[in-house]
Amino acid sequence: MLSRMHIRAPKDFWSGVMFIAFAAVALIASHSYSLGRAGRMGPGYFPLLLGCALVLIGLILIVRSFFTAGDRIEPMRLLPLGIIAAGIVVFGLLLQPLGLVLALLAVTVITAFASRESRPLEIAALAVVLTAFSVGIFVVALRLPLPIWPAFL
Repeated sequence: MLSRMHIRAPKDFWSGVMFIAFAAVALIASHSYSLGRAGRMGPGYFPLLLGCALVLIGLILIVRSFFTAGDRIEPMRLLPLGIIAAGIVVFGLLLQPLGLVLALLAVTVITAFASRESRPLEIAALAVVLTAFSVGIFVVALRLPLPIWPAFL
């Protein structure tokens, strides 16, 4: 019976494997912490519960992948991943000399090239909204000492 079964929903199957892998990391990382009890939880209690929940979700997805039809996995395109990684590096390099506003504008424009569907007006709107939101959250609300503008302005 098992030899005839095949994966009908590859995305579900590999998502389940991913959940179980994350669960393994949580369980291994927290195995030496004390559990405590429900009324007085120790540092290992939550990672254990989280790991068990992730294993359960992973198993459900894996079992489901054998019985329900699903989407095939598209081949991975490395260029968009490289562009996004480059954007993150550029942000890190530009934050101190140019400030948060210009670094965020630059990273938004650079990472927009990862998608063929990006349009200039959408990119500009996204850059402005992300920049305003980030300055509001990180500089104003959380009071992080981030430079907003370049030091030479």
